[in-house]
Amino acid sequence: RDRSPSRGLGDVYKRQKLLLLPLLFINLSFAQEQKKAEEWTYVTKKDDITVYTKTSKNSPIRALKALGLVNAPVDKILNILRDVDSASEWLPNLIERTHVKDISDTEAIIYEVSDLPWPVSDREMVLHNKLSLSKDKKSIILYFKSVEDDAKKPNDDYVRAKVHYGKITFKPIGKTTHIEMILLADPMGSVPKWAVNVMQVSLPHNFIMSLNKFAGISKLEIRPGIKELVSKLILDPTGPKLIKGK
Repeated sequence: RDRSPSRGLGDVYKRQKLLLLPLLFINLSFAQEQKKAEEWTYVTKKDDITVYTKTSKNSPIRALKALGLVNAPVDKILNILRDVDSASEWLPNLIERTHVKDISDTEAIIYEVSDLPWPVSDREMVLHNKLSLSKDKKSIILYFKSVEDDAKKPNDDYVRAKVHYGKITFKPIGKTTHIEMILLADPMGSVPKWAVNVMQVSLPHNFIMSLNKFAGISKLEIRPGIKELVSKLILDPTGPKLIKGK
């Protein structure tokens, strides 16, 4: 029998490969499960507004995504969202919205209080909002997240909710605007599961529908900073295709 060192090393190498095969299988299975967890899951479609959810790596709360179309030009939509005084005229369930810091035409820190269905307590938030041009210059993105500010301490009458990540992408298509909303928010406090499920479906739908309705009647003058930002857009006449509901 061949007892040469080269043959012995070859046998060791083969045994190592056999030992590594189960580990490789486990890693591949984990990667597949991880990829599946990161995919968006269809929830519902109503009035051409499609809603998805997915699990989050860093939070037990599910992330939310909504796609829809607003029948108004992008500058008008951005101006409506930036205007604090008219917010109560169209934002669903809004009790109060005020400036904490009015930084510029495209950036602000705002405070708002929302009315939630009984028996859930009303929620308050302090949000940093900032408009930016996308890298391809075909969309404008509103980034928003919760911040703490000494000028607005928590109110004992409300529960302070937390937005971990918020992003709304506005892509102009002629005189309309395609909207993609992504939100990871924790309502904090004690919220029944049924209430969370209702809010996940109704929040983006009601937001886009109300924005669409108010955009049809709003006469707000476009802020200079928003005009300047929109002027940098490279317009795409085709626009994205809306994903059809199942």
